[in-house]
Amino acid sequence: MRLGLGIFGMQSVPQRPDHHVKLYRDVLEDAELAEALGFDSIWLSEHHFWFDGYCPADIPVAGAILGRTTRLGVGTAVMLLPMHSVQKVADDAATMSRLGNGRLSLGVALGYRDAEFDGFGVRRKDRGKLMDVMLPRLAESCQAARPPVPLYVGAATPIAAQRAARSGLPLFADSTMNPQELREKLDAYNAAATAAGVTAPRAHALQRDVFVTDDQERDWAMLLPELRYMRRQYGGWSFPQEPDESVPSYLTRLESDIEAKLKNLILGDAAHVAVRLREFELLGFDLIVCRSQFGNLPRESLHRAIQGLSRVPGAVPR
Repeated sequence: MRLGLGIFGMQSVPQRPDHHVKLYRDVLEDAELAEALGFDSIWLSEHHFWFDGYCPADIPVAGAILGRTTRLGVGTAVMLLPMHSVQKVADDAATMSRLGNGRLSLGVALGYRDAEFDGFGVRRKDRGKLMDVMLPRLAESCQAARPPVPLYVGAATPIAAQRAARSGLPLFADSTMNPQELREKLDAYNAAATAAGVTAPRAHALQRDVFVTDDQERDWAMLLPELRYMRRQYGGWSFPQEPDESVPSYLTRLESDIEAKLKNLILGDAAHVAVRLREFELLGFDLIVCRSQFGNLPRESLHRAIQGLSRVPGAVPR
């Protein structure tokens, strides 16, 4: 099992506001810590037009991390490909790969927020067609780069899994899926690869929300407001209010989604987390990217969790 560290949003959240210059400096500090603790990689995310400053440009941040580290891999989880020029992404990735001696990986996906498509002048309904055109071009460019750039495809639906399979690219599975849902996506992926005559990769990547702690009661009290903020944000983006839906009905539906997603958090000591992550490794996920930063946690608490997470590979049962 390869263990990646997910440090995604760099957000100044309402319950814990912070200066964005400091937040980006904190990411560089987190990357240095991750490298010192032996993590395989650190992963960044991308969103646009949100009031808390969610990171809109992960490639520049990746470049800064590559410049501050010597061994640590850096990846995007995920870049919203239809909102970019595919040639610009390919050129940036190839350049970063040279600068970082092959340590950059790309994860790309469709995107789903109406506001982002509107802001970039892209019709949301065209995103699948755009991905079908852009993904093979990007895959070819990433493979031709020297050093080559590993490319993953973000997937939360069978259609996205099938698209990745037809291109012979590994999945980067979303954190919100349970083991049964992941199996369904892998089945769709494998069937599409067979139908296309493609040799499917044997290992995929997976994102999970993980917090290693020796005091669950203490840390759950700290985490819950941050987790609820994060899940309310993603839920509002994924499931906007319908035109004929009342506000109370919408809030009830959103709250139901939040409660369901909170159950996906893996919380416990290193041994407990190792057992849970081993389940996903056995499904076929070689790289597991663990997000331990939710919103903007206190630095001491976050670093304690990261240090605990670094002990997980040694506790994985065989």
